[in-house]
Amino acid sequence: MSANSFVLKHHQIEVEYTIGMTPEIPALVYKNASDVKSFKVNEITTDETALGSLVSVSLTTLPIEPGGPNESFGFFLPDLDVLPGQTQTVTTAGVTVRTSTGTEVRTSSWSSVELHGIAKTVAVPLEQPAIP
Repeated sequence: MSANSFVLKHHQIEVEYTIGMTPEIPALVYKNASDVKSFKVNEITTDETALGSLVSVSLTTLPIEPGGPNESFGFFLPDLDVLPGQTQTVTTAGVTVRTSTGTEVRTSSWSSVELHGIAKTVAVPLEQPAIP
């Protein structure tokens, strides 16, 4: 079975991502030293590449002001088969991109990190849990 749950870390960055979540439940949680952001399925972009799935999210709170900075984070997920109840170690790459737009010039800075963690296969909820 393909792994669908990942916990990846690099120093002060931690990413928890579960594939196949119900649209109303956060599927990805991004944490750094000063912030925690949760993303639902419709806020996550996944592109299939020869390197695996590229998963990315915008870390910038919307709406983005014209000319203001924009920050995104992405990481590659390898295609792994992991039996339920087991885990597999993962090492992959993560990238943060900061973009700002001036009157005529757009500038970007990229920083990459090596992410380490675990992959596993989990059952995902089919609907949002009831709130008591």
